[in-house]
Amino acid sequence: PDLSYVAGAGRDVFQAIVKGSRTIVVLESTVYPGVTAQTWMPIIEELGLKIGEDLEIDYCPERFNPGDPAHGVRQVARVIGCSNPEVGAALVSLYQRLTTEDVRYVGKLEVAEAAKVIENVQRDINIALVNELARIFPALDVDVEDVLSAAATKWNFHRYTPGVGVGGHCIPVDPYYMIQRAADVGVPAGLITAARAVNRSMPSHVAGVLSDLMWNAGVAAGDAKVLLLGWSYKAEVGDPRETPAEPLAETLMSKGITVGAWDPHLDEGSYPEGVEVISDIGAAQGYDMAVLVTAHKACLTLDWASLAKQMRTPLIYDGRRVLDLEELNSSGWNAFAVGRPV
Repeated sequence: PDLSYVAGAGRDVFQAIVKGSRTIVVLESTVYPGVTAQTWMPIIEELGLKIGEDLEIDYCPERFNPGDPAHGVRQVARVIGCSNPEVGAALVSLYQRLTTEDVRYVGKLEVAEAAKVIENVQRDINIALVNELARIFPALDVDVEDVLSAAATKWNFHRYTPGVGVGGHCIPVDPYYMIQRAADVGVPAGLITAARAVNRSMPSHVAGVLSDLMWNAGVAAGDAKVLLLGWSYKAEVGDPRETPAEPLAETLMSKGITVGAWDPHLDEGSYPEGVEVISDIGAAQGYDMAVLVTAHKACLTLDWASLAKQMRTPLIYDGRRVLDLEELNSSGWNAFAVGRPV
C-alpha cells in the first residue's frame, strides 16, 4: 500500500510539535499491523523528537458505516492502541466523549491496527463463502437463498447474502494489507487470498450468466443492451469507489454488449467512458436485461410494470437478492437472480 499520505501527515504534525509538550498524536487511517511505528518513528527520530518527552503516538481506527445513521462516528465502539497505558487511559476518557458506545484500551499499537484490518477481512471471507455457494448450488438445481434461509434456523449460523460483487474503499482493499504483511514475515494467507479472488471474480461471473440468459432469450451479445440499476458500491450512498458495477460493465462491454446505468445518487462524471448514463429512468428504452446492482430505495420502489414495457426484452436479474421475483414475473418480466437456478 501507498503509505506516503500517512508519512506526510505525520511529518506535518511532528514539525509543529513543541519539545517537551508530550503531544499525543493519534492515527485513525486503516493500516496493517506495524505501520504506525514503522512509518512514523524514522520521521520522529529525524526531527530529533523523543517518545515520552515530546510526543506520544497512538492508534484508534476509524469506524463508521456509510449510509447507516445508526452506526455513525458517534454510535460505534472504539479501540485504542499505544505503548503507554497512562496515555491509553487518557485517550479512553477523550473518546468516551465522542461516542455513546464502548471505548477500550487494547494495549500496543499493533493490536488496534490488526483489529481494524481483520474486521474487514472477516466480512470479505464471509461474503466470499456465500458468493461461492451462489455459484455451486444453481448447478445442483438448488436456490442458494433457500439453503441460507434453512441454515439460518440454527442459532449460531451467521447469515450473509450473495451479490454481484464487493465494493467500497474498505472490504475490497484491506485484505491486501494483511496478505502483504503476512508475506513480509513469511506466513501464508491462503484463506484471505482465496476469498479476495472469489469476490473479485463475481462481476465477471455475473456477466457470463447475463450473456447466457440473453442468448437463451434470442439476444446475441453484439446486439444486446444491459441496464444497470444502481452504480454506487452500497445502497443509499453516492460513492462509486471500487464498485462491482464497473468491472461488470467492463466485462459486458468487452463482449460487445451496450451498457447503460441509472443511479440517482451519482452525477454523470461518476461513470467510466463507454457507459450510457441514464438520468431519467423513464427514458431508458430498448434494453434487453435490467440488473439490480445497488439496492437503493429508489431502485427497489421502481414502477416495475412500466419499466418492463420500456424494455425490448423484459429480462431482469436481481444481483442483490432483495426483489420479489414472483411479483416481477407478474409485472411482465422474466426474472432471474444471483444464486438461483435458471
